[in-house]
Amino acid sequence: MKDFEIIYVDGVFVIEVNLIRSTMLEANEFKKLIKEEISSGHTKLVIDLSKCDYIDSTFFGAIVLASKMLIGLGYKLKVVEPTIVGEYIFTYTNYRKVFDKYETREEAILSFEEDIQPES
Repeated sequence: MKDFEIIYVDGVFVIEVNLIRSTMLEANEFKKLIKEEISSGHTKLVIDLSKCDYIDSTFFGAIVLASKMLIGLGYKLKVVEPTIVGEYIFTYTNYRKVFDKYETREEAILSFEEDIQPES
């Protein structure tokens, strides 16, 4: 199984993080993947962290970067919540309010239908 699995569902780009521990060792590859996809025009982005027990600050920084890139384009990042242990960094850094967070991938994907997207 790859560390990051890319899934397209109904025009939504989903990155499934298949890591129990998401650390600086994987952050550069993750950041590169995100930049490539956003540069390719994929602005409906869900990061599925449901398998993560631990997210370090470097990996979290890559998620923040993705969020800032999307906000700059008028979109908002959707995140499938990590396990309770992994959730700590979101609470500790006070970023709970920055991301739209969902319990399941399906909820995150469906939420794009409710969003009002910027005009092209």
